[in-house]
Amino acid sequence: MKILPTFSFICLLTISPCFPAHAQEETKQKEKAPLLSGVAVSADLVGFAMKACNAKYANMEVGARINILDKYFPAAELGIGDCKREGAETGNIFSTTSPYMRFGLDYNFNKKHNGNRLFGIFRYGFSSFKYDIRNDEFDDPTYHQTISLDLSGQKATAHWLEFGIGLETKLWSFIRLGWSIRYKFRAALSHPEEGKPYYIPGFGKNDSNGWGGTVNLVFDVGKTKRKQKTEKQDQ
Repeated sequence: MKILPTFSFICLLTISPCFPAHAQEETKQKEKAPLLSGVAVSADLVGFAMKACNAKYANMEVGARINILDKYFPAAELGIGDCKREGAETGNIFSTTSPYMRFGLDYNFNKKHNGNRLFGIFRYGFSSFKYDIRNDEFDDPTYHQTISLDLSGQKATAHWLEFGIGLETKLWSFIRLGWSIRYKFRAALSHPEEGKPYYIPGFGKNDSNGWGGTVNLVFDVGKTKRKQKTEKQDQ
């Protein structure tokens, strides 16, 4: 009968280290991120790379966002859309360099506060822009003559919505890297009858819908000490 107490004592010694670990894990799960968990600024590397490579058009933008509970991220993105393209059939040259803006929300699906994030993305985009359409040798379809076409300073206004997903991870200290894929739906567009724009700043090629993406370099310029401690514990 002495074997039973000895065996029980050995089992107790074996499983006793598990209790603090289990309690610590429960504490981590119950601990919530602070209401204001930080502020970040970012830049989309794709647009600047496209501009450097002389692409037909490029959206060069920077952004800012607020971290609420490490779950909700209200965001704003401001940029300059640049495009110069010659039509293959008409020879018309379309050009614009105009601003745009987006406002929306990122939702973090990752419940662990370990610095890695899986986002659901929503944006409302807007641009009021000017553009030029020119052609030194335009074939007039009515009078069948070659004339000079100059539609400078045309004004247009566009509204659109974006839905997508994104991933983000910490590279070092306050520096993060993220990417996103977005589906864009054009909600409204007004322009002169003389010529519609080929490109919408911030949206891309003028169409009813389309796809886009970003690769963002993110800087956490403001992060609470409590959140930093939580991330270290979860890693």
